[in-house]
Amino acid sequence: MINRKKGPISHKIDTLTIPEVEIYDWQNGTRVCEINIGSQDILKIEVIHLAGRSVEDHHLISRATASLLKDGCANKTSAVFAEKIDFHGASIKTASNMDFAYTSMYTLTKHADQIIPLLHEMYDLPTFAEDEIEKFKKLNIQKLKEELTKNEVITYRQITEEIFGKNHPYGYNSLESDYLAIDQTKIIQHFEDYYGTDNRYIIISGKINNHVRKQIFDYFGNENKKSKLHPYQSSNESPKGKKIQILSKNEHQSAIKTGFQLFNRNHPDNAAFFMLNTIFGGYFGSRLMTSIREELGYTYDIFSSVDQMLYDGCFYISTEAAPEYVPPLTKEIYHQMELLKQNKITEVELTMVKNYLMGNFMNMLDGPMNVSSFAKTMVLTDKHPSEFNIFAQELMDINAETIMNMAQKYFDEEKFIEIIVSPE
Repeated sequence: MINRKKGPISHKIDTLTIPEVEIYDWQNGTRVCEINIGSQDILKIEVIHLAGRSVEDHHLISRATASLLKDGCANKTSAVFAEKIDFHGASIKTASNMDFAYTSMYTLTKHADQIIPLLHEMYDLPTFAEDEIEKFKKLNIQKLKEELTKNEVITYRQITEEIFGKNHPYGYNSLESDYLAIDQTKIIQHFEDYYGTDNRYIIISGKINNHVRKQIFDYFGNENKKSKLHPYQSSNESPKGKKIQILSKNEHQSAIKTGFQLFNRNHPDNAAFFMLNTIFGGYFGSRLMTSIREELGYTYDIFSSVDQMLYDGCFYISTEAAPEYVPPLTKEIYHQMELLKQNKITEVELTMVKNYLMGNFMNMLDGPMNVSSFAKTMVLTDKHPSEFNIFAQELMDINAETIMNMAQKYFDEEKFIEIIVSPE
C-alpha cells in the first residue's frame, strides 16, 4: 500500500535535454530552423521578418502590415482566403511586436500541399485592400478606447514612454491619430522595404518529411529580395528616476508600475538579474507575493517583470490595489528591495527557486510546439538552442552573494520611475 504521508523522492535536475534542432541558411539569406519531433501528423510553420516597431518609418505601420497580410492576396478576398484555410482545418495567425513580424500556420501534415502555397501567396501577392485597411483602423481605434478605460494599461503606456521616450519605437504610445494616418501607400512601402528574404526566419516544427521540406524550399527558397537597412537608434540618455501620479475616471482601484531601463538578453548580467527578478517578484512564491499579498493583504496580485527586446529592455513591478493601500504598498516594495541588498538569501530559498526554474524549463521543452517557441526565441537572438544549457548552468551556479550584489547594483529607489494611476 502507498504511504501517502511520505512525499515522492525529489531529484535534482543537473542538465536539460534539449531536443535536436537543425539550423541552416538558404542562399537568399533566409535562416531556417527545423524541430522534427512529435508523434502526431501536425505541422507548424512560422515566417518571421525583422519588420517590427524598431524598423518603422511611421507609427503603427508594422502592426498594420502584419495584421493585414492575411486579409486578401492575389485574386482572393479575406473571406475567400479564410475559407480555404478553414476548409483544410488549418489556421493562420499574424502578429508583430517591438522587433519582428510573425505569421504562424498550423496544419495537418497531409494538407501541407494545399496550405503552403497559400502561406506563400500571402507574402508574394498581398493586396492590402482599402476596405480592409479601413476595417483595421476602425476596429483598433475602438480597441484603443476600451484599453484606455483600464488604469493598468495607462501605467504601462506611461512607464514605457518615460523609459524609452515618447518618439522611440519601444516607447511611443498608439494614438487615434496614428491609426487615422495609416494608408495603403505606407503599408505597401513598409512591406517592400522590410519583408525581404535576407531578414527572414522560417521555423518548422512537428512531423516534417522530405516532401514538406522540399515544398517549403520551392516556394520560399528560390526567391530573392533585399530588405532596407534601418539601424537601431537608441534613446538619447538614460532616464532619471521620478514619481508620477495620474488621476483617472477609470475603475475603483489604483494601478502601480515602478521600474527602470535594463538591457537585452546578451548583457553579461542577464542570468544573475533573471534569478534576482524571480526571487523578488517573478513567481508565485516570490518575496513580493509573500509579503504584500499573503502577509499584508494589500493586493490580490503583484509581480515583477523583465521585458527584453532585440536591442534594449526594461524592468518593472506591477500591481493594483485600493487607493488607501497605495502608500504602504509602495513603501513595502522598496523595503523588500532593501532586504535583498542588505541580507544574503538563505540557501533553502535559493535552492527552491533554482528547482522551480529548472522545472519550468523542462515544461518549456515538452512537445514540438513548446520546443518551437523556445527555439524561436533563441534563433531570433542569434543563438543556437543548445546554448540555453549554458544559461541554465549560469543560473545554477549563482550564489547568495551574487544575488545581493545584483540587488545593490540595480535596486536604487532614486533611479526608479514610479507611475501611479488612481481614481479621481
